[in-house]
Amino acid sequence: MVGQTPTTLNEYYVCPLGELQEKGALGIEIEHPRYRGWEVAVFWDGERVGTLENFCPHQGALLSWGTVEPGQVICPLHSAIFDIVTGECLDRYTYDATAYETFVRGDEVWARLPGRPLKRARV
Repeated sequence: MVGQTPTTLNEYYVCPLGELQEKGALGIEIEHPRYRGWEVAVFWDGERVGTLENFCPHQGALLSWGTVEPGQVICPLHSAIFDIVTGECLDRYTYDATAYETFVRGDEVWARLPGRPLKRARV
């Protein structure tokens, strides 16, 4: 089913924490078992990290290009607001985004993803 998170998620290194803290958001291309050219966006809001699919459910805008504020990212296309950890659309403008468990190990950001990271996407 399209949009459904695969049941098998593996832990993958995503990026250095320092780079994420500097930029606030990064787009990462992953080798998804079902989709080609799939991307996730990893966010830092000053306190927490979060990883969402890098596509707004409304019209597919890249969330990594959005504005990161405490606890949320604002879609760059129509300003839908998503929680960076849960993916919940906080203003109910559209559907919730798919979120992935994200955590920090030392100075590295890791996430449970449906495919391994390949390279940085457009930032």
